[in-house]
Amino acid sequence: MSQQLQFKISSALKNIIGRDLINDDFIAVFELVKNSYDAHAKRVDIYFENIYSKDAKIIIKDNGKGMSYDDLVNKWLFVAYSAKKEGTEEDSFDYRDKIKVKRAYAGAKGIGRFSCDRLGSHLFLETKKDEPNAKTETLYTDWDKFEGDLKDEFINVSVLHETLNGDAVAYNHGTSLEISVLHSDWNRPKFLALKEALAKLINPNLQKNEDTFQILLHVHEELAEDEEQKNYKDKVNGEIQNLIFDTLNLKTTKIVSEIRDNEIITELLEGGKSIYKIHEKNNHQFISNIYYSIYFLNRSAKINFRKKMWVHAVEYGHIYMYKNGLRIYPYGERGEDPLKMDNRKTQGHNRYLGTREVIGYIEIKGENDELSETSSRGDGLIKTKAYFELVEWFYVTLRRLEKYGINITDWGNDLSPDDYINLSNEERVNALHSLIERLTKSKDIISYELAPEILDILNEKQKDSAPAILKSIKEEINSDSFDKDLVIQKIGRAEIEIESLKRIKENVEDEAFQHLIKNEELEQKIEVEKDQNKYLLATRDVSDEVLDIIHAIKIYSQDMSNTIVSIFDLLDKENIKNTALNIELEFLKFNIDKSKLLSEFITKADLKDLKEKTWIDIPQYIKEFIENYNIGLQSKFRILCDNCSTAFRSQVSILDISIVLSNLISNSKKANATEMKISFALDPSKRLIVDISDNGLGLSKEFKNSPDNIFKLGITNKSGGSGIGLHTLKKIMQEHLHGDILYLGEGLPPQGATFRLLIK
Repeated sequence: MSQQLQFKISSALKNIIGRDLINDDFIAVFELVKNSYDAHAKRVDIYFENIYSKDAKIIIKDNGKGMSYDDLVNKWLFVAYSAKKEGTEEDSFDYRDKIKVKRAYAGAKGIGRFSCDRLGSHLFLETKKDEPNAKTETLYTDWDKFEGDLKDEFINVSVLHETLNGDAVAYNHGTSLEISVLHSDWNRPKFLALKEALAKLINPNLQKNEDTFQILLHVHEELAEDEEQKNYKDKVNGEIQNLIFDTLNLKTTKIVSEIRDNEIITELLEGGKSIYKIHEKNNHQFISNIYYSIYFLNRSAKINFRKKMWVHAVEYGHIYMYKNGLRIYPYGERGEDPLKMDNRKTQGHNRYLGTREVIGYIEIKGENDELSETSSRGDGLIKTKAYFELVEWFYVTLRRLEKYGINITDWGNDLSPDDYINLSNEERVNALHSLIERLTKSKDIISYELAPEILDILNEKQKDSAPAILKSIKEEINSDSFDKDLVIQKIGRAEIEIESLKRIKENVEDEAFQHLIKNEELEQKIEVEKDQNKYLLATRDVSDEVLDIIHAIKIYSQDMSNTIVSIFDLLDKENIKNTALNIELEFLKFNIDKSKLLSEFITKADLKDLKEKTWIDIPQYIKEFIENYNIGLQSKFRILCDNCSTAFRSQVSILDISIVLSNLISNSKKANATEMKISFALDPSKRLIVDISDNGLGLSKEFKNSPDNIFKLGITNKSGGSGIGLHTLKKIMQEHLHGDILYLGEGLPPQGATFRLLIK
């Protein structure tokens, strides 16, 4: 006899849809901010209270529509239920707000609230609905209670509720989430990273219309440090801003494309002026209401970006994805390439644009249910037919930007040098029209508009190019009385030489990228090893010729470094005191040593991370540095690591850290040390402490009473030393790593010297 049975749900479900699913603190905060946005909040305040104590709390408050008792019971406590998806979320919303800009929802899975579990063990919720005579409702949840007996059913784990008559929330209506017993440590670098990530969470275009949405970050313990900072990017507290696309708008080439129900409108702009606009049929089956905006980052745009945003464009990101105003991860994230732009670029380096040459966004508007995030949130959109149509049109739009950059603004390269110089305006216009027609050639094109002043725009864009300057010279010479033909002939040969050099440069770039492709194939095979050695790989696959060059650089660098030391010896013997000369020699030796160190790491480290500041886990990097150093040592000198599991992220240059470590190791070996120990800790202000001690001879007697003198220029602890090393390290620590290096003394081990690095 058949009978009906029901599933039972273990209390372990909490982890599956909470801490295990949302596995990143930042994404957890984003999910809760998205909930505020979906609740029609105009403002969200994120507070970190007592953050450096055991009573640390995270409080997220909004002025959204809030919840009633019925909402709590039938929506918030109803796991995986989404009134947004069902379409009943607006049923009780005040008509006065319905006539305002209608927001489509950023989330609709009914599990974003469990992000609270990722951040902390306890949740205290306060909420007050935007309706007459509303009361404040509260819930208290101890998430750890769900982690007891796995046989306990989810529905049998209780949460505490209370109704208050007073106004407990910060606004007349809205919701407050107070999260305590935090699972992760927070520090200033992490707050700054959160602030930067939150800035990218909101599509900047939201700030330009009636539907404003503010996010404010509050960390009381960081206010004093904020007072010392001048730049917005270095301050933790305040309103989150994202002015990136305003910064670029009038400075570079931009293409926008909007997919509507029946047509697609694409426009390309140069310096804010329209070059062309295309109207064509929308033949897509699954997508509409999509907007693409892509900026080409030429040299001028990159410089402008750096001035306005305080970071290099490559560090900021590339193509972001937004749905109804809020960001979808990991699109745009540095190091992530879900649209496979860089894979495509390696197949045609000079023809295609990659993540380093463009920045922009794709905005998904309205419901578009076929374009939804994965439940794990950090994995982007679900791969549906609609998704593949969205990506396909992205590449159509990108190719049009590429064709403009290659075939139009650089159009003269397709012609002979003489033709480039002597084309009449009419011929140039016809050539441009021909290129535009090829660009817009499609059976789906309804109409297109071409800017009448396109020639002026392109001339302005190219006025500083070498061919344009040569052309200007020829025109000037034509008005002079000396031997014009001979001069023009020589300049013509110079043009041909420029073209020849350009072709040589392109061939070299192609060869370099072929090596890059091989490296990427190799890196895919050793993915596990990369996870273990995040910053320094055991080796990189390079040709014998490259290895020979690296070897030569090491030899020449060492010879030059020895020469500088000999000059210092000579100055010392002759008793010549010249501070200016010492400074110049110090700078020269520093750069020589930097080149030598770069050659040693070029086969192991990511080249981008070597030369640029990037967010890294400093203890993890130093641990890998030590492991690589120990492997390469032929002597008995060994380096030990203590408390290497300490986590501390900061935005620094790997090369700067490597220079500091290499110099300290070199000094220890010269002091006859056989062992060095490196340990990590965090001080009360959350700075990273790196103590480096050895068992060598320690300082000379003359420095026992004034050890700080070893950091002065020209002072040396070694016979025959230049007195450069520790002075240079002091400058690197203070100016590049925003920290310091201190001498702690001798006898911390039984003998030797101990230095302390402080890093913010």
